[in-house]
Amino acid sequence: MIKLVVCDMDGTMMGRDEIIPPGAAEWIAALEARGIMFTVATGRAEGYMREKAAQMGLRHPYIVTNGATIIDGDRAVLRRQFALKPLRELVEECYAAGMSVLFTFQGEERTERITPWIIREGEKRNRPYEAQPLTDAEWAELRADKLLIMDTVREGKILEIEEKLRAVPGDFMYVRYRLKALELNEKGSNKAAALRLLVQHLGVSMDEVLVIGDDDNDIQLFQAAGQSAAVGNVSDNARPHAGYVCQGREFQGVQEAVEKFCGKS
Repeated sequence: MIKLVVCDMDGTMMGRDEIIPPGAAEWIAALEARGIMFTVATGRAEGYMREKAAQMGLRHPYIVTNGATIIDGDRAVLRRQFALKPLRELVEECYAAGMSVLFTFQGEERTERITPWIIREGEKRNRPYEAQPLTDAEWAELRADKLLIMDTVREGKILEIEEKLRAVPGDFMYVRYRLKALELNEKGSNKAAALRLLVQHLGVSMDEVLVIGDDDNDIQLFQAAGQSAAVGNVSDNARPHAGYVCQGREFQGVQEAVEKFCGKS
């Protein structure tokens, strides 16, 4: 019996417009009324997720920054970070290649350089970014929740950056999203590890969890939970790891997965 549903955000709960679907909050409330808890596990930072969590009416702790952070109400009950210092030269190479770089510190995003992609991201959430270059002292001392490298050209340069990244020492790990992005977190951080802590807090077992996702950073979730489903727009890499692949895309797929594993409301 499923007691907890954990859902990814981008490409799963919401589409490229980053808008919570109409009726989603009511659907979640109906699920909760049946005694099935609902929460999310996302690569997004908590600063971004505060408004989304409120729009969905989330009642339980949720996972952000790919498992590096767990948010309960207005506080972080887990925050894992990595040192930026070894990555400075690589970030400069990303800038030289025309890529965008977005840092997350203590749940809030920051960028050193404004690019067309950074401008679009700010416009989506009606919160424009300002360029805030890191000082030498910050590069030497700061620890980050997450670092996102985005290549909007997507002709393979991200693979060159990845090859160089493999040679950089540090307490971080990364996930690559096809030819578009690299996302770095603390070495022990992933959604599955955070989920194991979350289920203990909520008093359920992993066998009683249904996870729903769409991309490579959901693979470990699929492998860890008792039941797993991928929405119809799942990545080729993640597809084989899901226990069930929905016909529906994004939120329609989420609803389909819940109906399959939890029954109709």
